[in-house]
Amino acid sequence: MALSHTSAPKPTNMQATVTGDHNISVIAGDNSSVTINQGPNSQSQGDSTQTSHPFPLEECQEALRNHYRKRRSKVQVVPWNKEDTVDVHKIFTSVDLLAHRKSGSDFKGQPLQSITDIFDSSEECPDPQHILIWGAAGIGKTTILAKLLMSWTDRTSEVLKKYDLVFELALREVKKSQSLVDCIFSQLLPYDVGFTQDDLFEFIKDNDKVLIILDGYDEFEVAESHGTYSIYDLLNYKILQKSTVVVTTTTTRLADVTRLMDHDTRVEIVGFSPDNMASFVCNWFSNVVKRKEQGDALLQRISPTVLYTGILSVPFLLVLTCLLWEEDSNIPVSDQVCPLYDQLIDCLVKRYLTKGANPQSSGVIEQTLSSLGELAFDSLLKNTLLFSEEDVHKYCKTGHEAPVHLGLLLMQKNVSKLNPANQFSFSHKTMQEYFAGRHLANKLKSQDSAARKETLCHCFPNLWSVLQLDNLLVFTCGRLGQDATFIRSRLDDIYSESNVKQLEEEFYTFFKTTMPIKKWETDITLKGVTDNEGHEVELPCLGQWNDYPHKLCIYQNSMEVFLLCCYESGLTEEFAKVLFKRNAIQFSGANPRLYSVLSRVITDGRKKVEQLRLVNTQHYVLGSVLEQLHQLSNLTELNLRQSRLGQREVSCTTPDRLKRKLLTRQKSNFVVNDAAKAPSLLAEYLPSLRLLKKFVISWNDLGPEDMKQLFPAIRQLNDLEEVFLSGNDLTDLGKDVAELVASLPQLKVFKVFFCQLYLEELKEIASSLQQHCPNLELFDFQLNLVERGESTCIEEEDKQAVCRELNEGVEVCWETSSSLGGTGT
Repeated sequence: MALSHTSAPKPTNMQATVTGDHNISVIAGDNSSVTINQGPNSQSQGDSTQTSHPFPLEECQEALRNHYRKRRSKVQVVPWNKEDTVDVHKIFTSVDLLAHRKSGSDFKGQPLQSITDIFDSSEECPDPQHILIWGAAGIGKTTILAKLLMSWTDRTSEVLKKYDLVFELALREVKKSQSLVDCIFSQLLPYDVGFTQDDLFEFIKDNDKVLIILDGYDEFEVAESHGTYSIYDLLNYKILQKSTVVVTTTTTRLADVTRLMDHDTRVEIVGFSPDNMASFVCNWFSNVVKRKEQGDALLQRISPTVLYTGILSVPFLLVLTCLLWEEDSNIPVSDQVCPLYDQLIDCLVKRYLTKGANPQSSGVIEQTLSSLGELAFDSLLKNTLLFSEEDVHKYCKTGHEAPVHLGLLLMQKNVSKLNPANQFSFSHKTMQEYFAGRHLANKLKSQDSAARKETLCHCFPNLWSVLQLDNLLVFTCGRLGQDATFIRSRLDDIYSESNVKQLEEEFYTFFKTTMPIKKWETDITLKGVTDNEGHEVELPCLGQWNDYPHKLCIYQNSMEVFLLCCYESGLTEEFAKVLFKRNAIQFSGANPRLYSVLSRVITDGRKKVEQLRLVNTQHYVLGSVLEQLHQLSNLTELNLRQSRLGQREVSCTTPDRLKRKLLTRQKSNFVVNDAAKAPSLLAEYLPSLRLLKKFVISWNDLGPEDMKQLFPAIRQLNDLEEVFLSGNDLTDLGKDVAELVASLPQLKVFKVFFCQLYLEELKEIASSLQQHCPNLELFDFQLNLVERGESTCIEEEDKQAVCRELNEGVEVCWETSSSLGGTGT
């Protein structure tokens, strides 16, 4: 079947033309014939042959490299100031990357030091070819891609040298009728290249040395294929099956792209860890002494709590904070997002009005802000992020000049060389969500209760819409303040209608039972968790070892939205009602902001909280919570499994199988000064928890020195019945561990799975358990060593030697293949 495909025109006498009706037929990858209409400079070979001349690879490479040097070598620091740029190689600092490589039906987590590591082969994925990069708005996707492109352009990356050609396409610029090669010519190549579209297609169609980067799937408005060899066909693997394809998206379209693209590698951009935040601030205020003092003052202000909140782990929000602090170091620094944006808008408006060339009054500016809010709101509900000039003028009657000069809208020409036109977007996705929240809050304030209910039902008809538009809800609540109680009521109705509340019991008993309950899939049907096409809501990955089944993830995400809405609006009493009603606080890999919120309200429920379970924390955010531990005098369970309390590098002498698992479990190798305080904070406040019966700190990268700090504190907790130390390094601490258990007479469960202990130490520990812990029921010492410094693990005969030191009836775990990373180990 012959399909029509229009080539990019070649200029004649310095003018671009589209004349000519020569046809050339090429053989596509599936052996079908493709008819391509060529301009007058094309070579014709009849109806079935390829162009005869070899493809000018070096010319194409140089054209691409020139484009990237011009367009991508500089990073714009703030969206509204095109002059404020920094060389991509000198960008302030790096974000943390977490790759999940496909192994069978699962994805195994693995930290990355550099974005180019995504192309490295591994045992799980020897040939990464279809890669999805995702992260929250403002998390650093644009900068990461710029670094990647410049590494290829400057030939500084060995792994990227395998690619002859690298094409980066902005999906927001793709039109419905455009083919893939149309997009490449339109966005990346000059008019006067010495080859045509069919030349390029013939070269790349069966070429495994081609990398195609599709940036911004969340801004891709082409829902299905309408042309020949389109972007949609590329994502569906209908064309260029040997090429490597990288796609980026925010969480809003993660579900769509994962359904369309069978990726083998998924990379989460986690954001800034505290050391990177500190480096960013220091670099922002560098060089001048006075500015350095400003930076030091800002770090001092944000370090105690805000540094741990997650709000500043998003590079864009940290940029805003530095910008505002630079203008006025007396501004309040909060872990609430709405005040941050309010201050920024005030700052931009003040700067705009002081410019002599801007005659608009403050009243006109206020009207402009209101119009932007309406544009943001209407388009956000339609998931539209890119606007034509006609769209903007429909809302902003005074034109686009003021919002562009304010820095709230970005204006750019579209990439079409034949039909250029102005197009607009908000300076950042979160800026659009903020203005949409402003508009919705103002609209709700002006309505009576009946109209208000109708508006909320239209905006948030079901649970899917709540989880997809969570930032809109948070910004709206922030603008409403104490008046946001009716939103709390609407959320409560949605949670009841969806049946998500029925999961509460299963959620809070999950870490107690540790085994999935089958009735989650059969007895409980959640409603309103799919879009119009029946696709279920896609949730971000919650930590590297996400224990929860999907429905419990939905429950936790629903609770997070509710709690953040309450906190942003100042309704802390409503927050406490939900948070403390079960006498337990439990989150697994939650939104980082939530941990700061917990630290602020934890004193309100200090007499109620009996169980605190904060597990799978990957963002170094527990510091502010640990500082409040002494308030929880009634705590009976403290579970901090895999919560980044330590920074011990892996030193594994056990079999390669386990070593590989442990290496992929680690988050990163960054030295995080703030996280290093965690063991000492825990040691300081643990003795206050006199009623504690269960203590879990497994898989926290704690080393011998960390454990030496903790042992004296643990020894003071004489009522402890369960202690889990697995997955930390207890090298040469056998005697200390034996002394530890000797001070815990109520001990029933003791786990030191994979702790670098050796046989003689384990026998000494077992003897101490036998002598001092008469109630002992279980001792887990799997995957420890026979001899110090050797790689041979304890097997059946050595296990029996340890068991002989124990009282009869004590259970000994011996399921080595399934114990690593379980919910209880």
